[in-house]
Amino acid sequence: MPKAKHPLRQLRAATPHGTQSAFAGFLGVPVSVIQAVEGGRARLTPRLAARVRELTGADDVELLRGADGVAVTVAGRRYTAEAFAAWQGSAGQGQDRVRREDQERAWREGWRRLACQAEGREGEVGQFAVDDFLVPWQSCEFASADARDWKNLPASLQRLTGWSPGLALPPRVRLTLAVQSAPVWNPEGAPPGFAAANAELFPPCYFTVAAGSGGCRMAAAFWKAMCREHAIHSDTGQPLHETPTGNWRGFFRSLPDRCEPHAVFAGLDLDDAADWRGELFSRGGILCGRAGGGMADETLRFIEEHSEDAGSPAGILLFASLEGGTASLLGSLLLERLRTRFPSVPVMVIGVLPVSGVSPEPAAPLHIALAMQAIRRHAGAALLFSNDHLVAQAQKFWGLRSPGYAEANLLIAECLAALTAPLRFGGTDAPPVDLAEIIACFPPGVDGAMPLLTAQCWPLAALTDRRLKTITLPWLMERTRRTAQSFDRDTAALAICLRVRLVQGGELITSGEPPAVAISRRIGPGLHESVSVFAPSPVIRRTLRRLARQAREVLATQNAATLCRELNADEAMVRAAVLEMEH
Repeated sequence: MPKAKHPLRQLRAATPHGTQSAFAGFLGVPVSVIQAVEGGRARLTPRLAARVRELTGADDVELLRGADGVAVTVAGRRYTAEAFAAWQGSAGQGQDRVRREDQERAWREGWRRLACQAEGREGEVGQFAVDDFLVPWQSCEFASADARDWKNLPASLQRLTGWSPGLALPPRVRLTLAVQSAPVWNPEGAPPGFAAANAELFPPCYFTVAAGSGGCRMAAAFWKAMCREHAIHSDTGQPLHETPTGNWRGFFRSLPDRCEPHAVFAGLDLDDAADWRGELFSRGGILCGRAGGGMADETLRFIEEHSEDAGSPAGILLFASLEGGTASLLGSLLLERLRTRFPSVPVMVIGVLPVSGVSPEPAAPLHIALAMQAIRRHAGAALLFSNDHLVAQAQKFWGLRSPGYAEANLLIAECLAALTAPLRFGGTDAPPVDLAEIIACFPPGVDGAMPLLTAQCWPLAALTDRRLKTITLPWLMERTRRTAQSFDRDTAALAICLRVRLVQGGELITSGEPPAVAISRRIGPGLHESVSVFAPSPVIRRTLRRLARQAREVLATQNAATLCRELNADEAMVRAAVLEMEH
């Protein structure tokens, strides 16, 4: 059966501009565009189809159908040379031209306003300021499947997520790819905000619960990142534009004058609480005082009160202090109470394992053993970071001098912003996913076990040649996979999450060529130029075994029974928790 001709070819034959080069000159496009479309190697974009309609009077809807379309006029009649001549200088052509000029004028004005707002911010001028200003209007392409099944996914999804056969993994490994893409400066196209909002009307609701000073500081860094990505002022909670971007309602409560995070901070000292009592967070969610059942009850009460407006939680992120005494016990208690109150709600625990060496707190290894026991029993997944590894990465790759807890929290926030992007932003053809789907991307290596993950992140500049200004998306995915070799080679799951700016293109045609990533060579958390990898890691297992050895040494001392009583646990229970942590 002969291959159907593209309607653009039929249209060209009916005009005085019969050759491809003449027709391309008439439309004002490169001849390669006409050749690619008529040859079936690319498709017209709505923008080019509208240009063809304005100049020829052909129906742009039929042109967008590709080889399935036919060359007809805007009135639905067969396209002929007479139709072309009748369209030139007609009222219909004039109306199309006025409509295009009005639209382009509105687009330019929209870009001008964005540039003025971006460059008007104190201390920020130039193209980088505009690029950073556009981050909240991002999108996120997401897909997850066994490595052997990726070749069967739709070609468009493979292209948008950067998959290629070069991502060599064992067939049964669960591979997840996410591309969080921010807009770039393009005055020739529609500015951010002119298209329909990339958000669900009633998105799932997510809460963060932080226990102890360390957990609260991790959560605070995460919320700073959330505000930046959704165009919300990080001090006052006020929207920076007419409305926040993405699925902001999933993480923020809408109040008349501001957006309030779904966040609880429990177990703070009175002195520390002053840092949280600004205008961003709800005062009712800042809980000070003695850690215990009363504070756990207050936490549940706050979530239930917020749920009256936001809806029942669809997921909870628990930021836990694993090393501290009362804070560690509070985190375990909160986790148990959350699981009892919301048995079907997925809970992901985020925690940091202490630096190597002997802790100043003798019972610290015992605290961690009990906390890990609670996590295994009640959490849906755990994302654990090694403090040693965070500090080393901050110094080696991110250029942070003398990094401490604050810098480590910035890298944790960078990783979590990448991991939660599919919850907060939709893609080209798909809405955002939920937390249960994110957790399902990490099947445990043993049936019935809980996924235990860690994460690493790198700036784009650390992975690419300094001479390059752009790279392709598949190349970056493959480069990230090779860089992440420190993860377990026998891992059951691997997720690569990119935070990038794609090079502007595809204004005239769309093809199967992979997207290109722009590289500015800037380095710093929050610049939207990073890659994060999530997977089980031998580093975490080695750290837990080291802590288990330290815990056994503590249990061998004469005051072991006293330390266990201070933890409200008998010695046999603590020994069992240490044994679980070791294995």
